[in-house]
Amino acid sequence: MVLTDNIEVLVIAESQAQGTRLSRMVGRILSGRYQPCGESDFHRHLSDTRYDVIILGNPSKLSSDVLEFIHNHQPNTSLIMFDANSDVNAQLLDQQARRLNVNLVSVLPLPCPPERLEAVVERLTTATHENSVDSAPMSADEVSAALEAGKIQAWFQPKVRIADGRVTGFEALARWIEPDGSMLPPRVFIPSAEESEVIIPLTRKLISDSMVQLSNWKRSNLELKVSINVTVEVLDSDNFVSWLQNQLEHHKLAANSLIIEITESRVAGTASQVVEVLTSLRQLGLGVSLDDFGTGYSSLLQLSRMPCSELKIDRSFVSGASEKEETAVLLGNSVRIGHGLGLNVVAEGVETRADWEAVAKADVDEVQGWFVGRAQSYDGVIPWIEDWNSRQLLLQTEQPFSDLKKTPAQKLLSKNQWRFNRPNALSFILLIFLMALSAVVARLI
Repeated sequence: MVLTDNIEVLVIAESQAQGTRLSRMVGRILSGRYQPCGESDFHRHLSDTRYDVIILGNPSKLSSDVLEFIHNHQPNTSLIMFDANSDVNAQLLDQQARRLNVNLVSVLPLPCPPERLEAVVERLTTATHENSVDSAPMSADEVSAALEAGKIQAWFQPKVRIADGRVTGFEALARWIEPDGSMLPPRVFIPSAEESEVIIPLTRKLISDSMVQLSNWKRSNLELKVSINVTVEVLDSDNFVSWLQNQLEHHKLAANSLIIEITESRVAGTASQVVEVLTSLRQLGLGVSLDDFGTGYSSLLQLSRMPCSELKIDRSFVSGASEKEETAVLLGNSVRIGHGLGLNVVAEGVETRADWEAVAKADVDEVQGWFVGRAQSYDGVIPWIEDWNSRQLLLQTEQPFSDLKKTPAQKLLSKNQWRFNRPNALSFILLIFLMALSAVVARLI
């Protein structure tokens, strides 16, 4: 599906009036044919018409079967939710959507800042252009065949250090590219791969491709790292540690150039042998990152026993942290937990300047998200780095987004405008000299 001006949008809300208001708000940014409806008739609309985008207003107050009904009747439709209590419900709604394999783009607050809505619509339109082949979920055999045919490639999404904007590395993501250049969305092939043994050769292919690129970047004097998400099944597969060690030796790479990511929800309660594998990887010098932190309900005791070097905070604790105090508190506490355990802390889902400032304020170490850069093929990495190096210099010299919203009077009264450094001896002597010089000049006049 590719979004055009003729897209069909269904807006499901508590009432027809709220549906109309949401249609007008989103319609200012995303052109299309909007059909608002109330809770009483969304079943009929979902059954009769194929929609490109579905918008839910206050989904936590709608019927409990609305997401399941969307999953059954609109399997590949993009979904946006607006919730007046999004800081509380966003994580629950996201988990429910993932469980039903619904393509949830974002959960946004009501009222919604225009910048947040614009960022989500941009992500929606870009993703649908990339996912230009509208396909049903692929079988494990189809994924295996595509892997053998070389259709599945490693693409790279950048990670940067927020203190100085330096590019530290990339996360390798699987992308299925057809011969005509069209791209299949990961949701149509990753789940079936993870539910079968195909995930093992697929992950090893991503690791091998990443090592090839790490070697190429090293020859270009770029010292970068690559993170790769690895499932419990891959970690538990035969000879994984020795295979990984052989690959590092073959490509003449330092072990710390690779970071193995494992999702918190998958590692919670996992078998002890998987923790032993992760420990072996850390002993070899590889990084181990706990991904989507905050969504897996692992205990702090279990976290302290994990052989991790990095914590990746889930996007649900990043989005909205600049506006919602509760989200900012969760973000800040997550960072403090990570730093307290001596871990590098990465924030995912940084999509706007406001998100960037929120994670900077929370003392996050590195960031990843569309505000920095999207996933790209290997041949786009070096040009992107050159472009980012120029952009991040402007980013550091620009006024903070929060200051741009202040009036001149507010800026004048800001405590940052009246901050003085304690004078040292030299500055004190200089001050006395200037005062004496001023007195002499005054007498002469």
